[in-house]
Amino acid sequence: MKFDIARQAFIPSFLTLAALATAAVYGPVAAAAAASAVPAVAGTVVDFRLPGEFLVLFQNSFPGWARALTCLLIIVTGIRTGHLTVRYNLYTTNTCIAIPLYGVLAGGLTAGAADLPMFVSALFLILSIKNFCRSYSTSYAFDAIFRGALYLGILLILSPKALPLILLLPLAVIHFHRTFRELIVALTGLLLPVLLLCYVGWGLGNEFHAPLLALGEKLIAGQWLLFFVELPFGVQLLGGAAVVLLIFAMQYFYADLYAVSSKSRSILVYHLEILLLIAAVASLPGATVSVFALAAVPLSALLPLFFVRAHPGIAQPIYALCLAGAACNMILQ
Repeated sequence: MKFDIARQAFIPSFLTLAALATAAVYGPVAAAAAASAVPAVAGTVVDFRLPGEFLVLFQNSFPGWARALTCLLIIVTGIRTGHLTVRYNLYTTNTCIAIPLYGVLAGGLTAGAADLPMFVSALFLILSIKNFCRSYSTSYAFDAIFRGALYLGILLILSPKALPLILLLPLAVIHFHRTFRELIVALTGLLLPVLLLCYVGWGLGNEFHAPLLALGEKLIAGQWLLFFVELPFGVQLLGGAAVVLLIFAMQYFYADLYAVSSKSRSILVYHLEILLLIAAVASLPGATVSVFALAAVPLSALLPLFFVRAHPGIAQPIYALCLAGAACNMILQ
């Protein structure tokens, strides 16, 4: 039977994702990175530990459990991303290709940097996107937009350097035609995690604003543009290929702009804007290669536009090369 990646079923997509997640977490590159990693120590000026630092401590104290959890997070995030693309029929064809593409991008671009906080943040990112997309309705959607903003707020306290993603909320309100009352509810959900963090810190004897100072310190810590200088060659190659494929995917999208529904069109444009915001996150001081765990979410939803629209004789070899490139980055040191 001929295998058509443009109409890839769930079972082969899931098996591909599971294999890629396992290689990303348990492969030789990940093992070497874990062996050479220096345990992170909370050496901040503000004496307050953020939730992301507790995840780092858990990863350093229980590396085996942290690896298993990271592998599970990659699988769950990939499935949630594929479910969103199928539910809203983003490509006018029934395909689960976004599921293995997330494994290719998240595993191949992070190059063994199994950063637990960033993969947890990636899960909250797709959950936030899913609920924002669900709020696209002709009636009020207070519950969906509240949950989307709540997940976004949790993401921001887990990964303070992802602060540019706060713009996802106003963009969602604009694209999905939400009202001012729904915006107020969404702002409540966005601020709830950080206010709860401030309250807990205050109850433990810190200043009420100590978590805000700690978040700000984490945001500006590190050196500028060091992230781009230290990228391995394999990551640069696969990342460059992803950018080229994204350009072709956007060309196919705008050539047939009205081939999909207005809801699908808004969701795809929203994912493109998310990717641009994550590019801003990557340009912040102290950014690491693990930011690709976030970038893989919108990229895996956008790149199928190329594989679905391109000729199978072109799309299938490129898909195979992407799989091979990701495997090389995860296996070859």
